[in-house]
Amino acid sequence: MTAGAVVGVEPRALRAAMGNFATGVAVVTAADAGGRPFGTTANAISSLSLRPPLVLACLRRESATLAAIRASGRLAINLLGAGQRGVAERFARAAAPDTWDGVGHRLADGVPVLAGALATLECVLHDLADGGDHEIVIGRVSALDHVHVHEDPLLFYRGAFAAPPRRAPAERPRAGRPVVALPSGLGALRIVPLSDGGTVAASVAVLVGEPRGTAGAELHLHRGCLLGDALGSQACRGRERLHGLVERLQREGRPGVVVYHRDTALGLGPCCLAGDGSPAPTSAERAALAEAVALLELRDPVAQPGGDGGYPHRRTAAARDDPPGPRSDTHVPCRAPTPAARR
Repeated sequence: MTAGAVVGVEPRALRAAMGNFATGVAVVTAADAGGRPFGTTANAISSLSLRPPLVLACLRRESATLAAIRASGRLAINLLGAGQRGVAERFARAAAPDTWDGVGHRLADGVPVLAGALATLECVLHDLADGGDHEIVIGRVSALDHVHVHEDPLLFYRGAFAAPPRRAPAERPRAGRPVVALPSGLGALRIVPLSDGGTVAASVAVLVGEPRGTAGAELHLHRGCLLGDALGSQACRGRERLHGLVERLQREGRPGVVVYHRDTALGLGPCCLAGDGSPAPTSAERAALAEAVALLELRDPVAQPGGDGGYPHRRTAAARDDPPGPRSDTHVPCRAPTPAARR
């Protein structure tokens, strides 16, 4: 036994030890048979199974939210963003007549679902298990919403709410590689020059949003076309796809990178209306894509389907055998929630 180990563990000692394990924060919501809403802040939340889709939440046995879940057989788990600390604090307190006053929410099969959450999981009660002074609620996910994918989560660490530290966006990805503003009809974009291999007429990475250092940023390869690039025609399908991609990323608030690479020796490609389709990226285009990924420190970039080649070494989430995220057998199955679930 190591020095400092505790024999006959006291609850406060266990809570202090587990406080070193940072968790996300959620509000578990439900409604009783009469439609009265209930909610409680909890951090003992985990995915449990992908097939079938099961999640768990640990609630105190005296929780009124737990009683509502038992009565209705339904619940929702609302994962909070860093800007929702006030919501977490509100539902961590004992229930009061004004608990739900001013709280934006909608009803899904009678269950209140909070507005503005990073993600919401609507569940049917699958099982209940003994968890000591807590009940382990296992829900089968029937619907989910994952809107704010690029917002920071709210964390709970050592007895306090916290937000992840943020790095200031770097305006010079590497020495000698300035980020240049690119005014355009699609709004304020920025470009980063890529390497000149000797015969390169143009090789740049166009930044949409703040993709540097992010995971899952969309990566798109745009090819030069005689009709679209040289003549500026709006009839070019490649140019139309490019504009649609940028507009969608801006609308959804998602980061993305468009790589434009053209060798002088190859000239502009055949017009996209000629029906040549989108051949696989050339070795030079692959090198430019790889350079953009390394230069901008992109993690698991997602190739844009239907684009002009895309990034050859990544697949979209829909094409993977399993959904992204940690596998359930790596999870700690349950943790006593420090933000007490008192309702």
